[in-house]
Amino acid sequence: MEREQKRTEVAQLKGTFATAKSAVVLGFKGLTVDKDTTFRKQIRESKAQYRVSKNTLLRLAVKETVFEGLSEHFKGATAVATTENDVVGLAKAVHTFLKDNPGANLKGAILDGKSVTLGEFKIIAELPSREVLIGKLLYLMQYPISGIAVALEAIRKQKEGAA
Repeated sequence: MEREQKRTEVAQLKGTFATAKSAVVLGFKGLTVDKDTTFRKQIRESKAQYRVSKNTLLRLAVKETVFEGLSEHFKGATAVATTENDVVGLAKAVHTFLKDNPGANLKGAILDGKSVTLGEFKIIAELPSREVLIGKLLYLMQYPISGIAVALEAIRKQKEGAA
């Protein structure tokens, strides 16, 4: 890779890290192209980006960003997945990939600006999707109202029966 290509790559990576809310560093060995392609598709579906780059370029790109703490994980075969929006979607995609591919491992992650352990990452990945959580919240908000409506209807019927 020529010097100018490296500069361009670092600039692109800096742009990615500047706009990202979360980043996950993955290690992979013995990963087939087929499995990598499938993972890239899952990452795109979760509206995230996935990139394999040289460790030195990654270290330069994360300098002076919230992701600088990930520098220590840029060793060996390294890939980085980032997202600007759906942290849980990214975590789910990565977690599924790690379960299906024992050759891959989570080296480090910063989600919403906070460094997380493997255990914390797993908990976040197992959360229900945003849509499911919103649905549950709406149900909980609506349930007391429907209970009041049922009680008022019963009172109305009772008063009609007494009249």
